[in-house]
Amino acid sequence: MERVSATIKNVIIYGYVFFIIFVTMMKKLLILVVSVLMAGAAVEGVSAQKVQLGVRAGIGSQHMKAKEALFDSDSRLGWNVAAVTRFRLIGFGRGILGAGLYLQPEIVYSQNNNKMKVRMMYDYTTRARVSEEMDAGKATLSTVEIPVLLSAKVSIVRVHAGPVFNVMTRLKQTDGDNMFDSFTTERPAVGYSIGAGVDLGLLNIDGRYYGDLGRMKLDGVRGSLSSWSLGVGVMF
Repeated sequence: MERVSATIKNVIIYGYVFFIIFVTMMKKLLILVVSVLMAGAAVEGVSAQKVQLGVRAGIGSQHMKAKEALFDSDSRLGWNVAAVTRFRLIGFGRGILGAGLYLQPEIVYSQNNNKMKVRMMYDYTTRARVSEEMDAGKATLSTVEIPVLLSAKVSIVRVHAGPVFNVMTRLKQTDGDNMFDSFTTERPAVGYSIGAGVDLGLLNIDGRYYGDLGRMKLDGVRGSLSSWSLGVGVMF
């Protein structure tokens, strides 16, 4: 009889503990679900009013050369893709009657095929420069850039300008004597971008020019990079 009583007591105690744990977990789960829903509603409300997300794809051309005139490149037409975020800072009106000021950070990946040329080489025996020009094969130029643009829009026309942080530049030889087999940037470089575009509902057309500030280094060689691009994107 005592053994049965102890068993019933243990069942009651374990059942109570399980019930407390279950209620606590359900309470936390409910709080988590409510918090996620409230956060989602808040983000959706803000996004509908002030934030747009989008993607863009386009064509362009990049030109790279060394400051010391060691090499130069004849750029071919390439391609680029971008993820775009647009924050409305100030806005008046809507649609073709609207105007606004926006902050527009982006992440842009670009790739171009370049025909490389050596403009000047060193004679290491005499330690003198030897002026020559010779073909050095083809190389693929890849870049990852983060523009942070200030954009002003009136009606459907938009202009923008701002700094660009070049976080990766890679020059890889595709044929030739592997002179540029794997050149990469030693540190992030800073440049600038200016451009204009047209917004047609969700669709936008964008053109821009990029130039650097001359602080790019590829494996110890100071270089400069410039490019232009034309793209079509969608903003949501």
